[in-house]
Amino acid sequence: MVEISKLDEARWREFMDLQLEALRVDPLAFGSSYEDEAVMPEEEWRRRSKNVLFALEGNKPVGMITLGFDERQKKRHIAAIYGFYVRKESRGQGIGKRLVGSAIKTISEREGISKIQLHVNPLQTAAVRIYEEFGFERVGVLKKELKVDGVFYDILLMEKYL
Repeated sequence: MVEISKLDEARWREFMDLQLEALRVDPLAFGSSYEDEAVMPEEEWRRRSKNVLFALEGNKPVGMITLGFDERQKKRHIAAIYGFYVRKESRGQGIGKRLVGSAIKTISEREGISKIQLHVNPLQTAAVRIYEEFGFERVGVLKKELKVDGVFYDILLMEKYL
């Protein structure tokens, strides 16, 4: 049985391990790189872990999605989703859909949020499909936004109104 929840900050290493795995396994899915994040200090991992929902199977993280909130006055109504990853051996079981659904629910419970936005590589077809199933719409494309191993990749901008 898979449970969706946050992890106690003391389990920050599990978040770090899953994030670094995600960056190694699916480098085209993330704006950051393994090399950049592998050198981050413990304090940064602890800080980042606070806004992550995890899919836990037997209390072991097998997936994650990060929620972002902008505290600036003009942007407080916008939340972001990023860092969406499910381990390869756990894919095809609906875990990704549960993570996205839980992220939307958590965000919608926060007062004043009226829009969720995200960036996704269009080559991540499973992620794009899940986002569209939850009502996210494509609103733009950032051309040559990522460069991985000398190859440029576009990024879709998607958003959902609450």
